[in-house]
Amino acid sequence: MTLAGAAAIGLFLGLIGPFGSYLTGPSWQRVAYWVATLSLGAVAFALPARVILHRGMGRLRTWIWLAALILTASLPFAALIAVIASAVWPHLASRGLLEWYGQVLAISTPLVVGQALLSTRNRAQQAPIDTPAPSATPTNLLGTPPSEVLCLRMEDHYVRVYTRSGSRLVLATMGQAIAAVAPREGLRVHRSWWVARDGVDQVMVEGRNLRLRLTNGVEAQVARSAIAPLRAAGWLDA
Repeated sequence: MTLAGAAAIGLFLGLIGPFGSYLTGPSWQRVAYWVATLSLGAVAFALPARVILHRGMGRLRTWIWLAALILTASLPFAALIAVIASAVWPHLASRGLLEWYGQVLAISTPLVVGQALLSTRNRAQQAPIDTPAPSATPTNLLGTPPSEVLCLRMEDHYVRVYTRSGSRLVLATMGQAIAAVAPREGLRVHRSWWVARDGVDQVMVEGRNLRLRLTNGVEAQVARSAIAPLRAAGWLDA
């Protein structure tokens, strides 16, 4: 949600006056209030949501982070809105923080969810621009020799093939792409990731989570179920 989009939504809410705000004052005052608060909301919710959506996490983990953002950011934002609204309309000072929190949740939830769905749709529409390889034969599927492949990453119905010089999308399943990269040594470290052994530059430990930093700077997620096979294969320190 951009600031322009937030202002447009704020204009609409200012005209209809939700949550009883229609009776609080003249229309220009309501519009100014809603445009200002929605613009602040774009900073408080949309920018962190954009960071989460571009981290390349799995779908479930992304939605968990977005839900956590909505629930946690709504509390301080509700307190801020309560101060602003009470300054504009003093008779609203009697409202409790819980009521303001519910109003913020009611507005921030559909906006963040809409932003996530729009981002997913845009990525799907942009994927064909990367000219996925039309051939399904293993020798041509990757569009690059297996010896140059550092890792594979599943993206919806495509697989992104990373090399030292860049990446490209191919139209294939993860299983087809892994078969095409043979006999290059590597392991599937996550449902969405396959990594070549000699492409790993660093093993990054984050609590109980692992990431593999590759020589091209890409970081691959490691599923917890893959840690034992990686250790058995000698990829990790004992």
